[in-house]
Amino acid sequence: MMRRLLVTAACVTAAAVLVPAAVADPTNAKNAGQITAICGGQPVTVVVNGNGTFTPAHVVGSTSVFVPTAFDLTFVFTPSGGGSPFVDTETAAKAAPIRNTVTCTIPLQTTFSGPEGTATIAGTVTGFFTPR
Repeated sequence: MMRRLLVTAACVTAAAVLVPAAVADPTNAKNAGQITAICGGQPVTVVVNGNGTFTPAHVVGSTSVFVPTAFDLTFVFTPSGGGSPFVDTETAAKAAPIRNTVTCTIPLQTTFSGPEGTATIAGTVTGFFTPR
């Protein structure tokens, strides 16, 4: 009986520790980037945590995830105090045709502003929302 009580207590303690991590707000993650896109005429705010080519984005206020399959994005970094801006255009698409995708427009927006300078993003991204 004592052994069952200890196992139950250990499971409850483990659940109490793990559950908050599973429902953590992605906007508070280190290096999280928040972006607003227009998908099907509706604004959608997402948070990207990672720097992979096709890193999924968490939809803010939802359990949905946007999984990109293609994109055409322009990043611009303008240093403080003058100097030439650094422009990086990224275009990529997954090889396999993926059905039921939506193309979202990312209007020009600031992703970072600090003493070093300002970074912006604009372009389009195609993908799908989960759950499907």
